[in-house]
Amino acid sequence: MDSASLKIKRAEKHLEELAKLFKLKKPFWYYIETNFKTGQRATFAKRDEVVANDAAIIIGDIFHNLRSAIDHAYWDCTNAFAKSEGEKRSIQFPVTSTEEALVISVLPGLPSRVSNEFCTALTELKPYRESGDAMLCAIHDLNVLDKHKLLIPTGNFTRITSTILQKQIPDFPSGLTDCGAGNCHRDVAWNVKPMTWTQRRKAKIPASNIVAKELDVPVDIVLNDIDAVRPALEVLQELINTAKNTIDTLYVGANSAPKSPPP
Repeated sequence: MDSASLKIKRAEKHLEELAKLFKLKKPFWYYIETNFKTGQRATFAKRDEVVANDAAIIIGDIFHNLRSAIDHAYWDCTNAFAKSEGEKRSIQFPVTSTEEALVISVLPGLPSRVSNEFCTALTELKPYRESGDAMLCAIHDLNVLDKHKLLIPTGNFTRITSTILQKQIPDFPSGLTDCGAGNCHRDVAWNVKPMTWTQRRKAKIPASNIVAKELDVPVDIVLNDIDAVRPALEVLQELINTAKNTIDTLYVGANSAPKSPPP
């Protein structure tokens, strides 16, 4: 098996690991908190920092392996046509700002020495940010970003509605849709009748007078740096598929019109 395929396999293993982590542990919860002494109630989101950071490490590994897989395939297709060892060492799959930059700055160099078919294949991949393949560019850009900061997933709470919450909290305020809850301490707060000291003691309310309870609500795990709506696992699978397609396209282009490397 070639090195590009091995890198893809590793990315797939990391995705399986991430899916298992999310199944076993929740990075995000949604709670209701009641202060029985003051009568104030509030809902809020909470993030498990350990789980979120563990997920970020795995996500970074996925991006690293996908970017490396594409680079391995590109190097395999082009290294024999490099004019020097220095040029060979600098080979990497190109990602440009615009299509014009790709056509003017990249294609006339090493790709043109491989074959016209290879240049066409590279163009069809649209590896540029302006009107190009957003997912392909994301593999490059977020791999670079991960070198400087963790790609921490985010909880998407926007599917929460007052109807969903009222099934678990009868006194929750009505009329709320697409709450857009975040990781703040209080998203919605309201007042109910407080308990007397005797009532709190009989109900075994803790000394803090505050009780928090997790709610059963839809919380999606997303990657804001790519797609703030679709589930992270779905987006990461699409990125893996993009990398596979990129590698296949490069090899087809390089092999369509075999050409002897320069002497």
